[in-house]
Order: sequence, then structure tokens, then C-alpha cells
Amino acid sequence: MQTKKRGPLLNHLDQIEDQCEKGDISLKDLNQIFGPEGHYVLILFFILPFLQPIPLFGLSTPFGLMISVVAYFAYLKKPPYLPQKWSNKTLPKATVLKVAEGSERIFEKMSVILYPRWKSLFKGPFRILNTGLLIFNAILLALPLPIPFSNAIPAWMILFQTLGHLEEDGVFVLLSYVQTIICVIYFIGLGVGFTSGLEYLKAHM
Repeated sequence: MQTKKRGPLLNHLDQIEDQCEKGDISLKDLNQIFGPEGHYVLILFFILPFLQPIPLFGLSTPFGLMISVVAYFAYLKKPPYLPQKWSNKTLPKATVLKVAEGSERIFEKMSVILYPRWKSLFKGPFRILNTGLLIFNAILLALPLPIPFSNAIPAWMILFQTLGHLEEDGVFVLLSYVQTIICVIYFIGLGVGFTSGLEYLKAHM
């Protein structure tokens, strides 16, 4: 049976575990280990609260805007900015190791469906398309709409894109395209419904 190739994220987690064996790990160390992919780690943490159907009114706007900015810097392929005063701040190795090992177990189980393939979807014009769609969905996430699924639908697209980039899996990027279509249909439906409601109220006032 052919063994699936380990993706970049699992390799980064191995590096973190190796670093923890030497002692406490600094934020600078983490930044160097993840490199430009660190942006997608940030996006992954930002998006997790919004994957459920209940909108988090008041939180989606700042988080959506932050994801937009982080996605742009990810496109530039530069490591996340880390203020100098934070660079040497250390984290307890026991805590970091626990998080890394837990994350590795999760992603190793997901490796059945999430692994490097279709890498052409990360090159050339697809890089621009991926970033544009990521920012587009982040802006939709940022809309302050207290309507069920108004956060979750764009959030799932962002999740697919993020996982796709972290493990270089073009299939998950393709899933994000499908989710974007669903997202557009959903928000167009909201707009049509809102307009129709206003017209109905005007006609009966």
C-alpha cells in the first residue's frame, strides 16, 4: 500500500517537537519554523469560532478584517510580522509540546483525505484567485449580519482554503471554490429576500 506523503504542516509540527526537546521555545523560533505558512496558521485559529451556524455578532467584523489583511501578507510570501520586543518571548515547552502533539494526532488522522496533491492550484494565476476569494469571503464574514449561517458559510470556505494551503492539497482548494459558489448564492438570496421584504412593507403601509 502506498504511503501518503506528509504535508508541510506535519513537518512543521515535527520541527516544533524537536525544538521543544532542547528547551523552551520562543515566538521567534515558531515564526522561523512556519515561515510564510504561519499566516495560514493564524487564519486557522481566527476562523474556528465561526464554523458553527450561530453568528457571533460583533466579533465577525474585526476577525474578518484581520483575515483579509493576513491573507494579503500570505500572498506576499513573507513570514508574519513579529514585534522585536516579542521575538525572544519564550513559551513553556510542556504547553507547546502538548499543543503540537495534539495537533499532529488530528492532522495525521485527517491525512487520509488531506495530503499534498494537485499543486498546480497554488501556482500562477491560481495564487491570485485563491487570495482574492479568501479576502472576498473574509469580507462577507465581516458583515454584521445577525442571521444564521451568515458567518459559517464564508468561514467554511476560508477553512478549506487554509487547510489546502497548510498541507498543499489542491482538492481542498477546489472545495473552497465550490463553497464560494454556495456562499454567493446564499448572500444573493439574502439580498433578494431583504429587497422583497422592503417592497412588501412599502406596498402595505
